[in-house]
Amino acid sequence: MALVCDVCLDHFDLNYHRPKVLPCGHTICSTCVLHPALGRKCPVCRKDLATDPNGFPDNILAIRMLEDGGAQHDNEAVATDANLQQLQRGVEVGRKVVQLLRQVVPMTVESLNNYVESTVAQLRQMEEALDRLQLQVAAGEESAPRRPVAVAVKQLQTVAHLEDSLRILSASKVSVVAEEAEASWQASVQLGPFDSICRLLLLQLRADGQLQKAGAAEPATPAAYIGPPKVSVLRFIDTDYDDEDNLEVESILRDRRRWKNARILANLYGANAEELLQALTPHLHIEELEYSKIAEPRVLEEVQKITSLKKLIVSCDRGLGDYPDLPLHLEELYISSPSESQLRCLQRMPRLRTLEVLNYFGPAISFPPSQHGGLLWLGVTFISDYKATMLSLIHAHASSLQELQICCFLIESTDTFFPILGQNLAECGLQALRRLILHPCLPDDHTDDDCLLRRQTIRSFLPTVDVLCTDCHSSVL
Repeated sequence: MALVCDVCLDHFDLNYHRPKVLPCGHTICSTCVLHPALGRKCPVCRKDLATDPNGFPDNILAIRMLEDGGAQHDNEAVATDANLQQLQRGVEVGRKVVQLLRQVVPMTVESLNNYVESTVAQLRQMEEALDRLQLQVAAGEESAPRRPVAVAVKQLQTVAHLEDSLRILSASKVSVVAEEAEASWQASVQLGPFDSICRLLLLQLRADGQLQKAGAAEPATPAAYIGPPKVSVLRFIDTDYDDEDNLEVESILRDRRRWKNARILANLYGANAEELLQALTPHLHIEELEYSKIAEPRVLEEVQKITSLKKLIVSCDRGLGDYPDLPLHLEELYISSPSESQLRCLQRMPRLRTLEVLNYFGPAISFPPSQHGGLLWLGVTFISDYKATMLSLIHAHASSLQELQICCFLIESTDTFFPILGQNLAECGLQALRRLILHPCLPDDHTDDDCLLRRQTIRSFLPTVDVLCTDCHSSVL
């Protein structure tokens, strides 16, 4: 039986893929043990690895099997008949299946967890609406004649949606057809008590709008809201702060109606902002946080605990001390003056789609190619002494990046003037890039003629990319 590494699926050998035993008992090869993406956790069971990776012992049993197998293979020729070729194809296909499953299963679990959180939020809204309705009914019992109490159309639609979800979770039979190229598979089966995964996938299709009730169309009502989703924002204003810019935490918390449904916290700052986050986080599903002044490390410690956070806007200052790691579940991040450790966290953010990094002044970092391939938009500041780090960040996401914005001075008297910018970017191998946006750091750092020449020069290195300027093309940006 061939011995393979659980991570890279390569065969163990006595050199580069030597079998190493982790403290939890699992075995992976020596190359994967030293890979930075391991992150001090076992890739199989996710237990913490307190020991230095260089100190993990060999798997003696596997070593002996390799040594015995090697002697045998030295004396015997490998058969190349049809059966062996078929088995080799099976091994290759099996490895691909395992790799796909390891990618798809966590994504499916994440999607279902998000659906659970969304349903919990809907339930809270229904409970609050019911409480309000009961209070209105109780208040109107003594008045005559009794009038019907209005219920929002959106609430009634949510009720219908939850009823459909319950029916799907109670479904007893399912029919399905799977197609790929010229092959297809179909099944019509009775669902038993252990077929919950099938019901959950149907529920997800319903949530995505791809599963429709047979024989019934969604009712269109004139009162239904048409437009972008309405999200409750808790925006902090001048009256929320005292003369020393400290938040009036107790006053804010007393006004529960103001924050009870908030999903976005905007214009937050203050020396005691972490106290407010400690109080609000257990009660809210916070998706976006804008910290409008420089955040202290203790604020980021509270931000790290917000598991529902998708978008973060924050500025840091290395002089304030060591910052904690950034939340790894972010989808959008806008950060100014990050630390080295914060910048390295970017490699471990599988959901990150939008990223802006301004004014990095830390040690040079060489980023490996992204393991996630999901970043679509990137904005960076180019400064001479830190240019290599930003180019490495661009190169790491070259396979997925569709839009790139670069902020730099465009006059030769500054330390951020880059006459070979087009050549530098071409060397990054930007396969998916569609648009490059140049953002002059100073208003005076721009003339129409120079800008046109500069963009033409860059386009000669990136012929398939639209090169725009924030000053010249503000109407389309």
